[in-house]
Amino acid sequence: MSDATITKPAKKPMFRKRRSIEVKQRRYGYMFCIPFIIGAIVFVIYPMILSVLQSFSDVTFDPSHGLVMNFATPIQNYKKIWWDELTFRDAVIDSLKSMALNVPVVVIFSFFMASVLNTKFIGRGFARSVMFMPVIIASGIVSTLSNNSAASLLDSADRFSSTGDGGIQVTTAFETLLEGMDIDPSLINFIMSAVNNISSIVTMSAVSIVIFIAGLQSISPSIYEASYIEGATKWEVFWKISLPMVSPLILLSIVWTIVDSFNSSNSYVIYLIHNNIVGTEYDVAAAMACSYSLIIVVLLLLVFAILSKIVFYQD
Repeated sequence: MSDATITKPAKKPMFRKRRSIEVKQRRYGYMFCIPFIIGAIVFVIYPMILSVLQSFSDVTFDPSHGLVMNFATPIQNYKKIWWDELTFRDAVIDSLKSMALNVPVVVIFSFFMASVLNTKFIGRGFARSVMFMPVIIASGIVSTLSNNSAASLLDSADRFSSTGDGGIQVTTAFETLLEGMDIDPSLINFIMSAVNNISSIVTMSAVSIVIFIAGLQSISPSIYEASYIEGATKWEVFWKISLPMVSPLILLSIVWTIVDSFNSSNSYVIYLIHNNIVGTEYDVAAAMACSYSLIIVVLLLLVFAILSKIVFYQD
């Protein structure tokens, strides 16, 4: 048998390009993010840049060219809204005062209601739905359709209170009771402001209640069982387990409430900005919007820097 030459097949490349699962997932992630990125650029980033440019310019309307920006006096709009006309500055101060009242009351009320709704009782699902109902009623088209009905109800409530047999007597009696307890007048004013603002506080608390309920339900029951076995009281469990475990959500609720308070439809600052847009004073409206947004961002950064040091993050 003759020795035949055996030809071996050509070797395939050892490092052939292959699409791994991670690469495919990364590409799919980019594909799903593309609509959001385009939307953010078109509807968020571009309008923000345009608003900043308009706030530093004198905007006029030309029928043939649209809005024309003149950068001759770049700070005239900010000088106008902060020093020449004090309406905007007073409105911002009022918004800060309202925010300072709303945030602690909303967070405390939300955490209390979430603790109650997290316990087992008959009708718990219905009670949770009722607490979230103000968000649905106050949103979008529902709010628009119910404006006339709400206005008539408010008028009826005002007439009922003005007769002397309604809410004014109750409020006055409660204030007299607090004064008789030798409570500090500043604390009494804070409590009375919260009582008079109870409807808006309940509406603002709906989202925070849902956040706190989710946080309380995420705590493992074994942690509570172990603490009770060790002899801890419910008060100690609250301060040493429940509160630290949901502290990141408290920070989230505070941030949400601050933004919601500033951007409330009842805010006079929002009304001033809208009024200037309707009056074709786009440069003044842009200066107001930029100033207002900057104040919100700075306040949020301060709150986050202060509270993040005491927030407990579970590893």
